[in-house]
Amino acid sequence: MTALLAVSDLATHFATRQGALKAVDGVSFSIAEGEIIGLVGESGSGKSVTGFSILGLIDPPGRIVGGSVKLRGRELVGLPARDLRAIRGREIAMVFQDPSATLNPVLTIGMQMRLALEAHGAVGEADARTRSVEVLARVGIPDAGRRLDAYPHQFSGGMRQRVAIAIALLNRPRLIICDEPTTALDVSIQAQILTEMRDLAREFGTAMIWISHDLATVSSIASRLLVMYAGRIIEEGPVADVLREPRHPYTAGLLASLPANARPGMDLRQIPGSTPSLFDLPPGCAFQPRCERRSDACIVMPELVAVGPARRHRCHHPLAGAQA
Repeated sequence: MTALLAVSDLATHFATRQGALKAVDGVSFSIAEGEIIGLVGESGSGKSVTGFSILGLIDPPGRIVGGSVKLRGRELVGLPARDLRAIRGREIAMVFQDPSATLNPVLTIGMQMRLALEAHGAVGEADARTRSVEVLARVGIPDAGRRLDAYPHQFSGGMRQRVAIAIALLNRPRLIICDEPTTALDVSIQAQILTEMRDLAREFGTAMIWISHDLATVSSIASRLLVMYAGRIIEEGPVADVLREPRHPYTAGLLASLPANARPGMDLRQIPGSTPSLFDLPPGCAFQPRCERRSDACIVMPELVAVGPARRHRCHHPLAGAQA
């Protein structure tokens, strides 16, 4: 399967008084046309910074210090800002966790959608309106033609997020990066948006990177799962395989902490300890201070090794096909 996007050994650091904070440290993966992958991990694992790095949205003191991001073979790292702006929205779009990061409160929805279209080519007012109504209706906005004249504050939180998704779809991008877009929504609205996004990907062949800390949410939309910890990918594989037989103890810990996996009346299982500071990572495997399977070998960073054609893990003592 030909890769739409190929990320290789990506490293994004932030310069601070305490030294370099390695938010993304050697991340590699690829995604094919129409594929949906999930990027999961605790807060601070580097998943959002990975998404921002792909689009070149890292501001000082952060910068990409190494690696490659190729879109259909074209290198994005190091591209001039003008070239990156031409790609954003047209080739790769992003849906943020907070729709306020997308929507301008003083412009109508219709004006914002028209500006998003005009940023990538000349478009007439009538054509812009027709396309805007089409995508708003596609994401479930009722009476879409009338709502074009409304302002963001006249929409509920769930509807604002639908508008943000519609704006991402306007130029029919090949890839959409979704950065926890349903986290702030109630469960019923979340389920609707997940269904709509999955249907859109299937209908238009749009690839998606779904970033979340919620394994249950990601498993309902993605076909492949990438688990991050302390700036690195520590496990990768088809969603069903990873959920059924996690290889890395961290992945198993995340699954064990899900309420659906707890017995009624019993306390939820927790991963011991807390996520380490990126300024003070332990030697070798960053998870080893919290891992029940650690040994002296873990002071050396394990390689990301392949297990069969579709699975990889980074662990000296992987689980042998059994959940912890």
